Amino acid sequence: MSTDATKTWDPQRLKRDRLRMLQDEMKLRDIAALYLSDQTNVRYALDQHVPGGEVFVPADGEALGLVRGRDMGYVSRGHSNLRPPFYDRSALRAGTDPEQAARFVRGIRELMDEHGGGGGQIAFDALPVDPLLALVAAEVRVVDADPLMEHVVTVKTPDEVTIYRTVSEIEAHAIGAFRDALRPGVTENELAGLVVTAWHEAGGEDIAQLNICAGENMNPWVRWPTDRPLKEGEFVGIDIHGRGPSGLRGDTSRTFFVGRAPSAEQRDLYRRAHEYITGAVAEFRAGRSYSEVLEALPPIPEQYHARFADYNPGHGVGMGNSGFPKINQRRRGANEDLKVNQMLAIECYFGEVGSPQAVKLEEVICVRDGPPEVMTALVPYDEALAP
Repeated sequence: MSTDATKTWDPQRLKRDRLRMLQDEMKLRDIAALYLSDQTNVRYALDQHVPGGEVFVPADGEALGLVRGRDMGYVSRGHSNLRPPFYDRSALRAGTDPEQAARFVRGIRELMDEHGGGGGQIAFDALPVDPLLALVAAEVRVVDADPLMEHVVTVKTPDEVTIYRTVSEIEAHAIGAFRDALRPGVTENELAGLVVTAWHEAGGEDIAQLNICAGENMNPWVRWPTDRPLKEGEFVGIDIHGRGPSGLRGDTSRTFFVGRAPSAEQRDLYRRAHEYITGAVAEFRAGRSYSEVLEALPPIPEQYHARFADYNPGHGVGMGNSGFPKINQRRRGANEDLKVNQMLAIECYFGEVGSPQAVKLEEVICVRDGPPEVMTALVPYDEALAP
């Protein structure tokens, strides 16, 4: 399987839509320019890897990539509006050259003036203390870019929604390979190596985070794979955060039984978790506030409350890890409405304190006006346990 064989999205349209969404949000917030240094955000704006690169986004017009000479050649294949950096980023961050902060301020002002943003606000996503102080001293109006970026990237473009269907195909292949390799004696680390290989075989970019936990490592959730071998008669869980095309990242969990004869207790635990996740998914609909969704979620059995409280019933997925919004009881004050084409991971972790057993399940959904689209519908469950 290869993503090239199933590509049904338009990369140039995707990039145009991302820029439009950024600039629409900038205007809503009265931000004249956006300066991105975080590599995840740079990739979002340019739709390609640019090591050490930065991006200047004006309120109108094309994004400007600030790219080192050695990277100009390949970056120009996908984005033509490029310039060399106007300051030494490493020296500025290290504080080894006192002139760098002044050069940085001059360069920012020139960019703002050139693109009609002089005197307006400019938002930064990653700014060391020295250049920040220099900008403030020069009376440049600096604001934080993170709130803007969070609200933009949580809603996906039509092409990004299409890409998530491909990510689901990749996840189905990798988790299917994991399931097929389960047997007593195989270690968590061996399974992790197999999953990474399967992810790349299916056309995935890389795996940002991979949790594989068996037996007592599932409760509490140990996260990182170890050399522990699997045993007959226990659960094993996988939580995979893999990147697909355009850097878009999935987040899916499944739990499987090792062997052929789960106990009545294990069947009941799995059934409860599966019923919860199925019911929870249906409640995430456009127009509902986070509080309304939390009120509508299926009840969680009392014995699972303590462990479940460490997780988010729902959280955003996109370019980074466990993104905005984080919908949980601890953040009830952050009460916005769900929007069409938000991509969310819906989590379930049922495990009782003091028990080695747990079931972890997670689906990625796309929010719709009605019932959501389950993007991970192709990812297998344990057929012997799922209703």
